[in-house]
Amino acid sequence: MTSGQAARTAQPLPGLDATVTKVEHAASASLRDCPPGTNTVNAVTRPGETFALVTVAFKVSPAFKASPMKRPTVTDSADKKFNTASTFVDVGSVPDYSCTFPFRVPEGTRLKALQLESSSLDLSSLDK
Repeated sequence: MTSGQAARTAQPLPGLDATVTKVEHAASASLRDCPPGTNTVNAVTRPGETFALVTVAFKVSPAFKASPMKRPTVTDSADKKFNTASTFVDVGSVPDYSCTFPFRVPEGTRLKALQLESSSLDLSSLDK
């Protein structure tokens, strides 16, 4: 990674490592909680929209102190912010897990960054 690039790995809270593993676009998405639990609601886009699906791998260390986490957001190349319907539930309950966060965006939108708490993770190289 060259200097000046935003990281794809961050520590949004002490003891919680987050790494963006992929970005995809789809017409439908699961609105599962994170870590994945019993919520199995699905959503479908309207004409002119797509779901930007951002997958994040989490690693919980013994230093992690469970606390409520805000829903993640993404920004596009024009710095427009998008929200997700997925929420964090019992974040420290398992040591390793992966979550896919769906963001309803206009077709053709290219994502720039994912915000997790006070951390910003670079998505530009993954959103092709």
